[in-house]
Amino acid sequence: MKAAVLEAIKRIAVKDIPAPIPKDDEALIKVKTCGMCGTDLKLYNGQYSARVPVVPGHEYSGEIVALGKNVRNLKVGQRVVSDPNESCGKCYWCRNHQPCFCKELAAYGVLRDGGFAEYCTASEKGIYPLPESLDDESAAFAEPVSCVVHAVDRVNYRSGETVAIIGGGPMGQIHLQFALHSGARKVILIEPEETRRQMAQRFGAHVVINPKEGDLKEQVLAETEGLGPDVVVEVVGRADTIEQALDLAKRGGRVLIFGFAPEGQKASMIPFNVLSRELTILGSWVNPYSYSRALDVLAAGKLDVKPLITNRLKLDDIMQAYTMMMEKPMGFMKALVFP
Repeated sequence: MKAAVLEAIKRIAVKDIPAPIPKDDEALIKVKTCGMCGTDLKLYNGQYSARVPVVPGHEYSGEIVALGKNVRNLKVGQRVVSDPNESCGKCYWCRNHQPCFCKELAAYGVLRDGGFAEYCTASEKGIYPLPESLDDESAAFAEPVSCVVHAVDRVNYRSGETVAIIGGGPMGQIHLQFALHSGARKVILIEPEETRRQMAQRFGAHVVINPKEGDLKEQVLAETEGLGPDVVVEVVGRADTIEQALDLAKRGGRVLIFGFAPEGQKASMIPFNVLSRELTILGSWVNPYSYSRALDVLAAGKLDVKPLITNRLKLDDIMQAYTMMMEKPMGFMKALVFP
């Protein structure tokens, strides 16, 4: 089969490799489409550790074409997605409802082959049949949406709050839609690129701010009666924007660090400011127990993800997606690859 293989840092090769054979508890999936994620770029740049060589890609939808002999609840021909974060189910963390911390976590597209290929395998326990109403492209957003579902659980929105979201990329736009559905009184999106600000306005953002024009904190305070937002969601994954999020939050506010900062990168904070302002700092790591709810939200039409797809590419052209993610040309949002 044809696959895109990460052979080393900054080296992707599209080549023929043996098609995977499903184990007894796995299914073989013909990949229909696979989304390109910021994690894929960090793997490519060496900012996040992977098993090399590996087939990246973890945001895929497809169709089951073969089953291992012990699979009981799936059928050949079913349209499916699979949770790429497979925990062991036996360790302390798995037994205490926190499988995202499992030390044996088999991350598809990172530690085992993923979806930038014509075929991939996945464990039955992580495979979810698709509702008939959900098309393949929208279904490929199940994984990113599931991560936001978990983040929303963590931040615990309350009706009438003000919310600021730093970052207007695909994940920021999904966070925006969730915040609007939460009953927020005002949602502010902070993003330097004009087309992303325009998209946020189309989704219903009450305020969009270009952080490169004027004093950001003054603008946010002006929109929040001088108090700051109740919730600040950092979706960029950079030290400066994490520091920014801590500075913008209201006294007693909550700061959610969602953006995937490179491993080892440090951000600065002033402990007295966190103490005296009684800030709550939250992290959100992957998607424990949120995949089925993500599919429910997508199937119900509560999220509009199609506008986030700006590029549809063949597998042979996958380097175009990596280049666009690095260079961020005007108008680029998200690429889907079609093996």
